[in-house]
Amino acid sequence: MLKISIVTPIYNASAHIKDCVESLLRQNFPASQYEIIFVDNNSTDYSTDLVKKYPEIKLLSEKKQGSYATRNRGIKEASGEIIAFIDPDCIASPDWLSEVEKAMCNPSTLVVLGQNLMPNNSFMLSMMHDYENEKNIYTFMSDDGAKYFGHTNNMAVRRELFNDLGMFVERRRGADTIFVHDVVNKYSSQAVSYNESMTVRHMEIKCLLDYYKKTFTYGRSRISHKYIATIPALSYLQRLQIFRNVITKRNYSMPKSLILFSLLIVGNAFWSFGSIIALIKREFSKIGSERVSY
Repeated sequence: MLKISIVTPIYNASAHIKDCVESLLRQNFPASQYEIIFVDNNSTDYSTDLVKKYPEIKLLSEKKQGSYATRNRGIKEASGEIIAFIDPDCIASPDWLSEVEKAMCNPSTLVVLGQNLMPNNSFMLSMMHDYENEKNIYTFMSDDGAKYFGHTNNMAVRRELFNDLGMFVERRRGADTIFVHDVVNKYSSQAVSYNESMTVRHMEIKCLLDYYKKTFTYGRSRISHKYIATIPALSYLQRLQIFRNVITKRNYSMPKSLILFSLLIVGNAFWSFGSIIALIKREFSKIGSERVSY
């Protein structure tokens, strides 16, 4: 059995951290085979006080601001052969670590990503979840590693990869995707897999507007790391195929299919707007730098 280290960054996470901690302590996985490392990143609330109530957890601190610098601090202290990442606003399913180990029993798998559930089963959020999960299956079942991405709120990595490729790039967003692309470029797309049974519940997304805000952020983030790891967007034909897969597998009625289609159009608008904002910001920064150099 592989030993697993769980690494979680903390920054003012008191709203959900108790539920996150308890979900990690309730894993149906031998306690001797995993450790839990939380790394505080200059929190100003009582997040660390909550964590200190659990002696089973190793609590560290990182002064350099940023979630990836914080994760890197945890990786350096981890003793496991597998590093599993989860965010403090996520609740792991009881078999989360078992599913991590199951995926990693395949020696060719170096990185595995899991499914992010919504915090509730509201009508609209459940449809968006169905689409997101099907999109992940479609993306990672293909051999086109250029479209692969990472999400460190539910992701596991073999420790040896960090020794080989280095730690996460310490930037604001997108370092998990950059890391996945480094893995694909060196080892092929077969090194990265998706396990939809490896689930966490993302408590941050409480309503449809929260989902759209995240979509906006992802669109902006894609542009911000474009020149480090270029991720081609799914074509409209590919998105249509994913949409068809959802309505077929889930047996959607015609009215429900039309509602999902409408929601996806709005989501695409948020994503595109985020990309446009990032492009405008980048162009203005170029103009500013040109003026300085002049």
